[in-house]
Amino acid sequence: GPLAAASAADTAVADGRSRASDDEPDDPDEIDLFAPDVLPRVLALVDRLRPIAARVGASLPQLALAWNVHQPGVTSAIAGSRNPGHVRTNAEAGDITLDAANVAEIDAMLDDAGLGA
Repeated sequence: GPLAAASAADTAVADGRSRASDDEPDDPDEIDLFAPDVLPRVLALVDRLRPIAARVGASLPQLALAWNVHQPGVTSAIAGSRNPGHVRTNAEAGDITLDAANVAEIDAMLDDAGLGA
């Protein structure tokens, strides 16, 4: 879909970091999360996701990875890591269980923000 939860840009946004991206999307349907008309919606979505992350005991990047692997047909996620700490926290995302209500809540937030599949 247009939102690839485990992409570097998504993880940066989910982690509360933002930086300009000069990369053109490879997929014409892909959303440029850093576009001036999109970034405010993305940042608002991140704020809305924080309570869910807290509720399930996860960081925002871990929540993004857990949501990704809870999608139909997805059996694993590839997450970039810059250091051993990232590797550990990314691996811990595999222990996070999202119930159907959590997934539906996140999906609804993505749709409300115009960032859903």
